[in-house]
Amino acid sequence: MKYFATTVLTLLLFVAGSAAAQLHGDRSKWPDRIESYKKVRMLEALKLDEEQSVKFVTRYTKHQEVMRGFEKERNELIDKLDTLSHSDGNEGEYDGIYSDLLDIDKRISGERQKFMSELKEVLSHKQIAQYIVFERNFVQELRQAVRDVQRERMKDR
Repeated sequence: MKYFATTVLTLLLFVAGSAAAQLHGDRSKWPDRIESYKKVRMLEALKLDEEQSVKFVTRYTKHQEVMRGFEKERNELIDKLDTLSHSDGNEGEYDGIYSDLLDIDKRISGERQKFMSELKEVLSHKQIAQYIVFERNFVQELRQAVRDVQRERMKDR
């Protein structure tokens, strides 16, 4: 319960900060803040020592950067599909984009496998399991906290 309260409180601070940033035209900082918060919570959940923390955060940050690059490429291809679907594209154009999407999906899968192998060099099996569970739960809790904040904002109107 304490973890949930801390999470909600922190997310409320992020939302309040992002709302203030929106008023001042700076929306780009809140994803970085959430990512920083996530790293702190992850390190707490995994109970890493200082050396493990440095190694883990270095590898995790590198992995996230690679994954963001893949997602950017993937989204660009999907944008091409969107444009193509609203025009008179031929089957070959679609096939090329589908092939590129499958290639990116393979590269994403390969990157995940590589990252998991690298984690075995830094974390115990139990810590890897805790990391996997943390990743899933963090996203779910973040979504729920955002919904709760939105619900509260709607009540105040």
